[in-house]
Amino acid sequence: MNEDQLCVIFGTQTEPIRNVYKLSSRKQVDEIQRIIRIFNINQEQDNKHRMLALKNLATMKVVFSNN
Repeated sequence: MNEDQLCVIFGTQTEPIRNVYKLSSRKQVDEIQRIIRIFNINQEQDNKHRMLALKNLATMKVVFSNN
């Protein structure tokens, strides 16, 4: 998903000349903060899934080595 599609979905507007988001209303500021929270949550979940996968792999190797 590119920046233009995100702007359409979240209802934000960019200013192409200065390449910044317009923050003229409280609604637009809230949307930008929401986008940031979504990306942060996604990054945290990705890290948790990797750690869980590594733990499961290590457990599987221990079980197979004992048999």
